[in-house]
Amino acid sequence: MNIGIDIDDTIANSFESIFANSQKFDIEIVGNKGNVNKLGKIEDHYYIETLYDWTKEQYDEFWKRYFMKAVNDATPKDDVAEILQKLKREGHHIYLITARYEDEEYTEVGAGTRKWLAKHHIPYDELVINAQNKAEVAKAYNLDIFVDDSFMHCKAIQNAGMKALLFTSMMNVAVEVKNDVTRVYSWEQIYTLIQEYTKQKKMINV
Repeated sequence: MNIGIDIDDTIANSFESIFANSQKFDIEIVGNKGNVNKLGKIEDHYYIETLYDWTKEQYDEFWKRYFMKAVNDATPKDDVAEILQKLKREGHHIYLITARYEDEEYTEVGAGTRKWLAKHHIPYDELVINAQNKAEVAKAYNLDIFVDDSFMHCKAIQNAGMKALLFTSMMNVAVEVKNDVTRVYSWEQIYTLIQEYTKQKKMINV
């Protein structure tokens, strides 16, 4: 099977790293108290812009200061390396598809992401960055299944005819997920579902 996987808060515990740095920035640079009243109430995956009443200039400054630090400091999700390695051994193709962007200002994103993946022994066939429209990318790679922490992306991918799994995170727990998208809580659960989908696909193709 062709499996597409987001990185932030799906493979990596990115929110914890970004949130810790945003608290530091809010207190030490902006001069606030680090209060966050919206935490756990956001209706899609994290965007730090939804948590603080910063100006655009302050948001820009935060990302300039802390984006790569947050990327480098993030820890992997429990069991993710072992399960992705197992999926590779079983013959599945793994495409990492992330909205992390690289341009003339953020020139280290691709290299930094690959370094982090290698450090944590995350196997993959291809890494796609700057993926703002993940449904289009999913169709281009003929994916069978996609795992992401964004309900928006999962819904679009499901609507395009592919299976989508919503990885539960602090910033999507308020999303009401119905029958169109499956919410998952661990990589062990994801592995079990992929095994089931693989069997179903083989039966259809017999």
